[in-house]
Amino acid sequence: MSLSSSVTDRRIRVLHIINGLNVGGAERMLWKLLAQADRDRFDMRVLNLLKGGQISEEIKALGIPVGELNLHSPYTAWKGLFALRSFLRQTDPDVVQGWMYHGNLAAWCATKMARRKTAQTWGVRHSLHDMAREKKTTQAVIRLCAWLSGSPDRILFNSERSRLQHEAIGYNPAVCETIPNGFDVAAYRPDAQARQHLRAEFGLAPEMLLVGLVARFHPLKDQPGFIKAARLVSPKFPDVHFVLVGREVERNNPALDCASLPLEILKKFHFLGERSDIPHITAGLDVAVSSSISEGFPNTIGEAMSCGLPCVVTDVGDSAWLLGECGRVVPPSDPQALAAALVSLLELPEAERKRLGAEARQRVIELFSIDAVTERYQQLYRALCPHKAA
Repeated sequence: MSLSSSVTDRRIRVLHIINGLNVGGAERMLWKLLAQADRDRFDMRVLNLLKGGQISEEIKALGIPVGELNLHSPYTAWKGLFALRSFLRQTDPDVVQGWMYHGNLAAWCATKMARRKTAQTWGVRHSLHDMAREKKTTQAVIRLCAWLSGSPDRILFNSERSRLQHEAIGYNPAVCETIPNGFDVAAYRPDAQARQHLRAEFGLAPEMLLVGLVARFHPLKDQPGFIKAARLVSPKFPDVHFVLVGREVERNNPALDCASLPLEILKKFHFLGERSDIPHITAGLDVAVSSSISEGFPNTIGEAMSCGLPCVVTDVGDSAWLLGECGRVVPPSDPQALAAALVSLLELPEAERKRLGAEARQRVIELFSIDAVTERYQQLYRALCPHKAA
């Protein structure tokens, strides 16, 4: 499309290339960055390697164009390269920003096909706890990106631990930098009405306690480990229910093995699948959990802290650093330790849990606000485009 006006021409044009735009931590962080960006100084565009997705519609609602390549298999890659080239000619970006491994590889391809010298940045949103747990194709892309990592001007990690892990397998440390996720403390905030409404949705009494895990289904999120821990906790607390939210997190998912749960315990589990009202659901909880085996910088825990919740997290990625002293940290893949940590929080007086939650929210406000994180991205883009940064 034409960028004819002098005001538009002075803006830094940034093309974000991302694997897909279904609901997820990286996708939500991209939306937050776009929503906060200074439109007078930055012209943001998005290219979705797949097609559609809830976050795609939300980005379009911001007035930001979203292109789609509809790449659903390696066999469509060559066709996708031609479509990518065409999209680049339309947008003529100053900066190409990749998101996640496949998006980073596409960003590398994009800068090679660009009509002029274009700055290239990558975004890594994942930690490498166990490479063997990744799909074979993903493993190949991770290692290919390590080999190509001398090309980008900057590689951005949302986790310090992730940065060190990737440098250890060959990512170029000279261009690596950590920018943590940022959180919208206005959208994610304590909300007594949300608490009341969520219990009404489940048909529960107002005094019932809810422990929740918000994450798309993936082996690395370890929802089965959370369910095992909850099963250990349940007999001790008749007034505690458990909420699981995320794409494919449904009772009929065989990997969750709900059929093995006794009926009296299964009744205390609420599987919500993918939802668009995550701020409302999160604010309705009493305790939030991340049971991940591998993690970068968990959005859902920062959002829960913003809602004033104490949390239990596994010691992966930068989860412990994010949480600070506002909950409990346990080893990954240890349902017994996770259960013990939940018991320790649920046994606290309500006032003490609320104190921990208030401290959690304050920690996010001081260290991880979306305003500060957005400005770090914008400073980087200005530094990469000095001819437009005045």
